[in-house]
Amino acid sequence: MSAEGHTDEALMAQLRDGHESALAELVRRYQNDIFRFCLHYVKTVDVAKDMAQQTFIRVYTARERFDTSRKFKPWLLCISRNLCLNELKRKKTVSMETLEEYASSSRAESGEVLRFSGEGPDELMMVSERRELLERALGTLGDEAREIVVLRFFERMPAREIAGIVGSTEGAVRTKLHRILAGLRKKFASCKEEL
Repeated sequence: MSAEGHTDEALMAQLRDGHESALAELVRRYQNDIFRFCLHYVKTVDVAKDMAQQTFIRVYTARERFDTSRKFKPWLLCISRNLCLNELKRKKTVSMETLEEYASSSRAESGEVLRFSGEGPDELMMVSERRELLERALGTLGDEAREIVVLRFFERMPAREIAGIVGSTEGAVRTKLHRILAGLRKKFASCKEEL
């Protein structure tokens, strides 16, 4: 049975019915995303790879419990997040990486080098300054706030799905996100022209 072309939820139903090729397709679809997501928390490439692998092992062992009427990706990210948080508790390390490390790992993992429309010295300097400002802004956030921002803007998830991952309500996530962005705007108002 070909796994390509099926929804994630249909693949989980196939996996539950014993079609292990469905897991291979889910791994193919999400392995890079899960690796980068884990890297946000654990900071180390080797540990992030291990957490990503553990995530898919958990998907396999929990295949019977997956509710196919719900979305797969938030469930997957929730598993991954819990594994990473448990690892951090075990190691008692600081969570979440810097934006630059995230960007570097994203480029390294995909093999794609981001290009800019203008590659003259002025344009590259402006891009560099914007990146530094963005790094500084994210660096001022606490772990919970940064996690919400990463899920919303880097993972492009809606508030409802973020709420499921972080164990909150959609309204609470929207409120927190609004406060975080308002705080960043206020804190970095003088830099607005640079953005």
